[in-house]
Amino acid sequence: MCQAQANAACSHQRADAPVPEGEPVVHCLKEALQVSEQRRWVHGGHDMDFPPVPFPSNRVILITGEPLLRSVVREHHERLRRLPDIGDLFPRDNATFDKVVERIADFVVEACGGPSRYTEAQGHTCMRTRHFPFTIDESARESWLKALWSTLEDLNFPAEVREEYWAWLEAMSIRMINRRTTKEQPRRYPYSAMHIRAAA
Repeated sequence: MCQAQANAACSHQRADAPVPEGEPVVHCLKEALQVSEQRRWVHGGHDMDFPPVPFPSNRVILITGEPLLRSVVREHHERLRRLPDIGDLFPRDNATFDKVVERIADFVVEACGGPSRYTEAQGHTCMRTRHFPFTIDESARESWLKALWSTLEDLNFPAEVREEYWAWLEAMSIRMINRRTTKEQPRRYPYSAMHIRAAA
């Protein structure tokens, strides 16, 4: 087996792969530290569940228009930049910040059915990978979502497509978390619950 094949084999081992037959399974560190002549196995698992992400239809941009989508991205990120808990994730320099916001807006517009400026400039990149340089925990995600909700409200994002737009970004935001602070799964914020809370 060449090195490339070995690397591929390693990278495709599943978390739920079975334990070799006849070898003992342990369920806690105390049991794992009871050393014997046999290896001891802890079942595989994963840290976080990623829900399906419903990318929006082109109905969103047909109803909102590109200028509104860009305005939402701009206002959302201006609000994020002012938050004490996650504001440091964004450039302090205005020119650099403007470029970042423009790139994000290009992505949002393309994802909603607009021109493919983002892909033409950035290629087909993984959003989760792009966020790895930044520390994003559950609390940061919640701040991000709250700022998004208030932006949609204040900019009068069309009700006909607001739920579709929210459902996309609420689910996708879970994939941006790269630092865990709890073993619990990230909290979900379905549109219906947010809408009721806002109306209360």
